Amino acid sequence: MKIKTNILVIVISLILGGGIYFGNQFYQNYLNQKTDTIILKNATLDSIDWSSNKINIYVFWGDGCPHCEELFDFLESIRRNYRKYFNVYGFEVWYHEENGKIMDNVKEELGEQSGSRAVPYFIIGDQQISGFDDSTKKEIKDLITSKYKNKKDIKQLKSLKNRTNF
Repeated sequence: MKIKTNILVIVISLILGGGIYFGNQFYQNYLNQKTDTIILKNATLDSIDWSSNKINIYVFWGDGCPHCEELFDFLESIRRNYRKYFNVYGFEVWYHEENGKIMDNVKEELGEQSGSRAVPYFIIGDQQISGFDDSTKKEIKDLITSKYKNKKDIKQLKSLKNRTNF
């Protein structure tokens, strides 16, 4: 009788322990989904999450540009460690004229000369960066955390969303 009781206690312990473990895993996956970084290469102004506590990184890129692909690969590589800080919204400008006009308007709003479609051109918080190489990686990480802490984000894109003629 004592052996049956011990086996029953072991089985119940395994079931409860497994339930707690898998319940915790399920909860962690749920939290990760809620806090995971969005990396949307083909964004629209309507797809931007303006309510998030994260900073938005706006990437103006060109289809076929190797530096743009490297930038997206880099952002993907830091996604896990920085997921609570940022979301990425990409606008392809070489083949999508509307996105090119958005880029021109954003540059004008930031006091830069518009018209150039040199890519990648991206904005982190209120800081704009042109080009991407190994030296840019540390700058990006630093800007992500500092702009997040200071809650700096560009609002010009939000105002562009409400314009119909750009």
